Amino acid sequence: MVSESNGNIPNLLDRPIFVIGCNRSATTLLFNNLSEHPKVWSYYEENQHVFYRHHPIHPERGDRLSDPPRPDVAAAIVTQLYREAHNKEALRDLPILGRIPRKAIQRPVSRLYKSPPIRLVEKTPANSLRVPFLSALFPDAKFIFLLRRAEDVISSLMEGWKIWTGTGDSPWIYDRWHYLVPPGWQEWTGRPLEEICTFQWLESNRIARDDLEVHCPGRYLVVRHEDALATPRRVYREILQFCELPPSPSLDRLLASQEERVFTHGGSAPLPDKWRTLHGEEIERMRPTFEGLMSELYPEGP
Repeated sequence: MVSESNGNIPNLLDRPIFVIGCNRSATTLLFNNLSEHPKVWSYYEENQHVFYRHHPIHPERGDRLSDPPRPDVAAAIVTQLYREAHNKEALRDLPILGRIPRKAIQRPVSRLYKSPPIRLVEKTPANSLRVPFLSALFPDAKFIFLLRRAEDVISSLMEGWKIWTGTGDSPWIYDRWHYLVPPGWQEWTGRPLEEICTFQWLESNRIARDDLEVHCPGRYLVVRHEDALATPRRVYREILQFCELPPSPSLDRLLASQEERVFTHGGSAPLPDKWRTLHGEEIERMRPTFEGLMSELYPEGP
């Protein structure tokens, strides 16, 4: 949990869990599932505003934060994360109380049984570029590093960029940056869309991997989206064990239902190898750029 050794940082969070990974890597699905655990507190949305309040996008470094936070910034972030967290699932695994509708234990009621320190789960893709900052702020934090194959992520990013800009079937034209912002991003604003999205996948995964190895040995778990999609209950048993969370019957039922359903968050419906149909030519052109890191992250293939 957060130390109070400097007398300024409140002791509000215990072993917070950070889900990190490039946008469009299915971090939302993993985050939403963990937020269903009765012992976990969550904002149920990304907390980008908490970080941008103190560290807005930098013209050169983008979302990158490599230095520890100042004590006043640390205290403000910890306090805001605690205040905005709530738990709609606290009673879910209790035989009788578990039947109480979730709406009945929204924020106003949850404050009645909210006492620090709490177990928080947080998901903001840009945190892939903030691991040193977060590790210094939370020396006991757990990181779940979610990987997804480059072809699928790049294609999904391209589709998302087009949705954000309202391009439709018209030729894409850059208007402003979307999704996480790696260092050096200004040099990429005039590039073709597939190059920008490849840059985002490469830098977010490379920086996160290197930072986790240096700053968080023993405190991070690498999860492949493809594995979590194929065998969710097995993968989430590993995740819960890593996070030091007990089994949850309600979460297990949710995961069982996901074994027969396919999820998407924005964009078109998911299909096997959809990237080939949508952006196959552009992504194949980028393969020499990303295949080196892909072979390191997926040494045994998909």
